[in-house]
Amino acid sequence: MTPSAPTPVGSATIRGMALRLVGVVHARDVARLAPLLPEAQFVDFRALAVALVPVPARRMADDDGLRAHHAAVTTLSQAASIVPAPPWTHFKSAGAVGQWLELHASALDEALAHVDGRVMARVTACRDAEGASSDPAVLPPSAAAAESFRILRRHATAAVAVRSGAVGDGTTIAAEAFLVERAQWEAFAAEVRAEDERSPGLALRLTGPWPPYDFVRLQFTA
Repeated sequence: MTPSAPTPVGSATIRGMALRLVGVVHARDVARLAPLLPEAQFVDFRALAVALVPVPARRMADDDGLRAHHAAVTTLSQAASIVPAPPWTHFKSAGAVGQWLELHASALDEALAHVDGRVMARVTACRDAEGASSDPAVLPPSAAAAESFRILRRHATAAVAVRSGAVGDGTTIAAEAFLVERAQWEAFAAEVRAEDERSPGLALRLTGPWPPYDFVRLQFTA
């Protein structure tokens, strides 16, 4: 086998099984990641590797599979950089995995470089009735949220608005995802707390660190 050819998965292509894509990682990290997810198999291509989990084809899209997918992505993301796959992304064969990896290697390289060493934070801005102020000099919650998000973007590599069914419920104002350097997570969290305290009538809720779901999109067509 030439060095540029994807390494085959082997036993993952037995009848009645599919390959659930967990995500794309650096090939150099596979030896360290494999023990963390024993059920996973890895296919290498140049500097990239994809993590795959064999699953029964008839149960590809159930709730248990969704929870298992997120758990697998989280496990790997806590130890290394990952481009997470959307839930229920499956391949029928090892050959299909290799073809996809080879076809999209350049785009996957770029995506992994974009999130390398970074994690995702989500910040939700909500009205805080208990902390509301009647001082006309104090920004209303919606304006305060916009200002806080503007300040938080300075401490992140990238930011994107997050769609949430709670926005517009009378309490939730807006939500944004921030791509943060892993080593700067505590500093970013401190900035969120500072903004929360600075704005009466506004509550900022931080969750994470998460895998960078909102900052990469895998391509599955030519």
